Amino acid sequence: MQSRYLAATAIAVLLVASHARAEAPANGVLVYPPSFFADARPNTAYDMIGRLPGFTFSDVGSARGFAGTAGNVLIDGQRPTSKTDSLESVLKRILAADIDHIELIRGGAPGIDMQGQTVVANVVLKKQDSTRFVATAEDLVFLDGHMIPYGALQFTRHTDGSIYEGSISSIQNYDDSVGHGKHFVFDGLGNLIQNDEAISHGLGIGFAAKGSATVPLWGGEFRANFTYQNSPFVDRLSYAHPGFLELFKDNSRDNNGELGLHWKGPVGPVELETLALQRLGHNNSSSDADDGVTLQHFTSAAATGETIARATVRYLPSPGLTIEGGAEGAYNYLDGKTAFFINGVDQPLPSATARVEERRGEVFFQGTWRFDPDWVLEAGARAEFSTISESGSVSLSRSFFYPKPRIVLTWSPDKDTQLRLRYEKVVGQLDFNNFIASANLSATGVTVGNENLRPDQHSQFEISLERHFWGKGAVVLTYMHEKIKDVVDFVPIVTPTATFDAPGNIGNGSNEQFTVQLTLPLDAIYVPNGLLTTTSIFDISSVRDPVTGEKRVISGQRPQNIKVNFSQDIDSLKSTWGIFYYNCWDEKYFRLAQVRHRKVLPPYLGVSWDWKPSDAWTFHAEADDIVGFVYDDKKFNYAGPRNVAPLDNIDEYRANAIPQIDFQVRYTF
Repeated sequence: MQSRYLAATAIAVLLVASHARAEAPANGVLVYPPSFFADARPNTAYDMIGRLPGFTFSDVGSARGFAGTAGNVLIDGQRPTSKTDSLESVLKRILAADIDHIELIRGGAPGIDMQGQTVVANVVLKKQDSTRFVATAEDLVFLDGHMIPYGALQFTRHTDGSIYEGSISSIQNYDDSVGHGKHFVFDGLGNLIQNDEAISHGLGIGFAAKGSATVPLWGGEFRANFTYQNSPFVDRLSYAHPGFLELFKDNSRDNNGELGLHWKGPVGPVELETLALQRLGHNNSSSDADDGVTLQHFTSAAATGETIARATVRYLPSPGLTIEGGAEGAYNYLDGKTAFFINGVDQPLPSATARVEERRGEVFFQGTWRFDPDWVLEAGARAEFSTISESGSVSLSRSFFYPKPRIVLTWSPDKDTQLRLRYEKVVGQLDFNNFIASANLSATGVTVGNENLRPDQHSQFEISLERHFWGKGAVVLTYMHEKIKDVVDFVPIVTPTATFDAPGNIGNGSNEQFTVQLTLPLDAIYVPNGLLTTTSIFDISSVRDPVTGEKRVISGQRPQNIKVNFSQDIDSLKSTWGIFYYNCWDEKYFRLAQVRHRKVLPPYLGVSWDWKPSDAWTFHAEADDIVGFVYDDKKFNYAGPRNVAPLDNIDEYRANAIPQIDFQVRYTF
């Protein structure tokens, strides 16, 4: 409760100070021309987005359907139509030379689809013709000697109002927590009974091909895009016991393809936007554990597919009012098969083989109304209905219906100050992978599927205050209170042969979140073109443990996330250098007979240098984890259910992560 009063007090104090400096009312949209970013010599839209005062980039993207997967950046007023291709990847392919300006839209604006965000950036492209190729070569070098190379070739052509893009690239997959470490085992009384050397290793190099075409059609704009990605990953962990080596091996390979079609344009007095999207994927994975006595082997194969059709109609009856509505339909499936063997003997698993299908629909209606020069009201609702059926090991079909109202009220007393109030009902999605078994043999063993899962539902109440200052400076304070129904965590599943953990609903919970975002120009303290940016997020969740009955945090939640970045543009050297600090993370998972505590011990420090001697060439060098953070994974294993059984042992793995040096050369022609 105290966190609510602190948040409210901080916002009230800043609001009073801001209002004392009130200027002429504005429409809440700040426009940043290329000259604003010139000192940093950006190469891409992503570089420019990172310099927006008070803005933190968000790339959502993993939910089923299209409505809930938007990030907080638009391109020419609309979101990218691809889901497989991340928003970050899209922005990194947009060259800075092709950008006319970037708009920071706060609290909503008539004619702009905010995609469920309270703040979005809109990248507005130039209309002039151009043809550009970009070649990139990169090598990530770990100080133990292993390397992960990267290469990409990109093509972009703007001509007669059309845009054609294509790229081929490798994919870098790596675990930055790998390295040499120690494995300890303590008995239930805390006595050390095992002390082993440990070595971990994890990487993969994949391939991606992407292309798109945007052309004028029927008075509007038509876009087609495709993506193909092949992404492998291999992970190894070994413990050197006296006389033998305990080994854990994980292998996975993801293949994903996507085709998207999008048209947007006027139809009579309204604007119509339509989208069709088809995604297909296949994943194969295996996990092995060998301690010299017991050999465990887990395999999984899953085919996935998603088909989406969506239509949105927008009507602007007046310059200050936008009304829009539409519908979306989606069909999703997962066809999965898993198997688990111990010393070659098959171990029956609940939901070992399953085909999960979802038929999902959503209708939505909302309006954005600037009823006063200083005030904007955005209000609407979505109604989601779905039927999820499972066949294979079990046969089950369930239907869900959830209304999702949303209202955002924005007050802008001057062009630099804005206060936002938001209420929204947010419904989570059931992860199809939670319907089939999975394994992490080095830590938590086998987790089975649960066909009785329900999505969690969040009632969110948020207040946010934003203040811009000194041209490039901004501070944003946000407080959010969440009431959570049907929290998704872990529950026990009992079978005739064993008891397993599974994803499940454990009741109602809550979460308090306080966020501070600061962009601080340092010219006033004699650091010319210096910029300090920080983002600090603090979460305090509470839910009742289904095993012990006591209040605790929600599994997997990280109580704090603190990032600090300093950069300085040095025009005489055509360079930018910087220092990055991350306070790392800490999370817990609660199972029937185990509490797992994973954390990374700070500090995480990185330094970087960019040199752009000409418009064509860019050289980048970066050293990450220069002090070598410590990854600590501690499992408290009980002899049975945690509420009745004693602590049996504590299994701890600590790795000293390996510093890395990244070299990149980029050539534009």
